[in-house]
Amino acid sequence: MSEPGGCAIASCSSCPCGKAAGVRYGGRCPLVDRKRGRDELLALEGEAAHTVWFIKRGTVVLSRSAADGVDRPRAVRGPGSFVGLEALIRTSYSDSARTSEPSVVCGIAREGLDAWFGPKGTPVRMALEQTLIADADDRPRAAAADGTATQRVARWLLAEASDTSHVPRQVTAALLGIVPETLSRALARLHDDGAIVVTRQSVTVRDRARLDELAR
Repeated sequence: MSEPGGCAIASCSSCPCGKAAGVRYGGRCPLVDRKRGRDELLALEGEAAHTVWFIKRGTVVLSRSAADGVDRPRAVRGPGSFVGLEALIRTSYSDSARTSEPSVVCGIAREGLDAWFGPKGTPVRMALEQTLIADADDRPRAAAADGTATQRVARWLLAEASDTSHVPRQVTAALLGIVPETLSRALARLHDDGAIVVTRQSVTVRDRARLDELAR
């Protein structure tokens, strides 16, 4: 449920944006929630950045053109993350952003976010903008090749387990710098070792301590 003037419903009081807007005390969050299905585009690299999104529920995959011009996945974002925040420092999106599962994202026009964040020139705005400038100019790099494929997959799961269940396998493989077949074999080994449970639709960590051992 949402309305054009922003969100003031009770469920927003526990959201970081809702807390910042004082929804619990009668305030109204300027971000408006929207439901998005699987594989829906939120932003397209190079297009005009009109809207910034906050992920309330679900998973979003970010991709960016590499030095060779090929678009490659570079990150996975889950609940609590902003998408398109570079709109504060440039007029076009740095990444393409696409949902990998049905999601709830809260949107705000770049002008509205700029006003909500307060005047430019404050130390906090300066730190945020400098961080966004550095990130916006990064090109995707090849994944680190340290360790075996199984170790790399185990480390990925330890770091990203809460965000990977609905990420397509080919995207995860691209992020790790391996082919999907190698990823499948690594997941099978981790499953056989009792560290994870793998189905056609999801990957769940069963034994985090064992997974940590295998990551080393």
